[in-house]
Amino acid sequence: MKSTFAILFYIDRSKTNEDGLCVIRCRITCNGTSSSFSTQLQTSPDEWLARKGYIKATTGNSSGINLQLNSIEECLHSLYERTLREENYITAEYLKERYMQQSRPMPTLTKLYQSVCEYKEELQGRTLSKATVRAFKDSYKSFVHFLQVRDRADCMPTEVDKTLLEDYRLFMLRDLENKESSVGNRLRHLHQVIRKALQERYVREDPFELIDIETPTYERNALTADDLQKLLAYRPHRSTDNHCRLIFLLGCFTGLAFSDLKKLRMDDVYTFGDGRRYISLCRTKTQNRSIVPLLPIAEEILTIVSDGRKEGLLFREFPTNSHFNRKIRDIIIKAGLPPHTEATSHTARHTFATTICLENGLPIETVSKMLGHRFISTTELYAKVSKGKIAREMQPLMGSNITRKLREALRVCPPKKPSGEQAVFLLAAKQPSLNINAK
Repeated sequence: MKSTFAILFYIDRSKTNEDGLCVIRCRITCNGTSSSFSTQLQTSPDEWLARKGYIKATTGNSSGINLQLNSIEECLHSLYERTLREENYITAEYLKERYMQQSRPMPTLTKLYQSVCEYKEELQGRTLSKATVRAFKDSYKSFVHFLQVRDRADCMPTEVDKTLLEDYRLFMLRDLENKESSVGNRLRHLHQVIRKALQERYVREDPFELIDIETPTYERNALTADDLQKLLAYRPHRSTDNHCRLIFLLGCFTGLAFSDLKKLRMDDVYTFGDGRRYISLCRTKTQNRSIVPLLPIAEEILTIVSDGRKEGLLFREFPTNSHFNRKIRDIIIKAGLPPHTEATSHTARHTFATTICLENGLPIETVSKMLGHRFISTTELYAKVSKGKIAREMQPLMGSNITRKLREALRVCPPKKPSGEQAVFLLAAKQPSLNINAK
């Protein structure tokens, strides 16, 4: 079927400015469908020749405007022929989008990445946390460094393909020595930039459909009850070590994240009508309200840290996350925990969810509310079943009636003895094989 194509310039007489000028528009007709756009050119209705689609030659500025209209028409014809030849697919709307894309300069990939970063900064404090924005900026710096090393600082969005993405992945793993989790997160950030390019019609296909962004699964470590007892009994000699120990223990018995402990104030501790004390605050990450009843050990830690104060931040001095993680690793080894025990600032939150709550039979819905999770599926990641919990829950089954009846049935029905022929066959099977070549 032959494709039909036509271009028509006309003026929009319904809209005139203060000088009585109308905007010249261009209508593209292709295979029975049409699409129009503004040429940003203006003329008077009296000077416009509707049949020819041009301005009268007697007009002063007619030659300049007519030349621009000729240029638009030639560009559309050339674009139509190239698109029909290369893609074998064309519509009026698609041709208009291709022309509008050509008429505006395409930004480089780094500029597009930077614009997405600026948009993320605008959302900081409303829908995005400070840590999320900082991680996106780090991803931007990593990608810019990669392009500079590869001498491709002026890379355009259309140049992103599977080879470039795999090269970037290897660069992060081999040269930057990033972990697989960091590599996956930075690739996802770059994917957001490519989706922006798709929305702006800079690219037509998503190159990320050709690769897999692997998300490594990590064992969510949690301290056992014995580990907590050793950590509670240990008294560091240095006050800074004991300060980090108290922060970690408060996280173990309240489930508050490291960022929430940092902003925890004395005003966040409430006494409700039932006489019990609670910690109630909005989480830094999700802005969901977390309500945690204070256990006796948590009450004692609050009393020690507050030192009689009634207002202000609970922890007036707070370490950085990296410094805190190093301190905790040293403290747990000195406290007598196994040397292979992995512990970070988030281990305290896992310990509260697993060892303190789920191990003692609390419903997962209650734990999800105390942790301030948006979805209960997030809380299910913390539902780690330990060997001790399995042994305790299997204990009633050991002496149950069903188990006893099965054991009696086993005694009543002993294994059947083999017949004569079967016995000869089994005996022959146990004998060593004979060498037929032996003399």
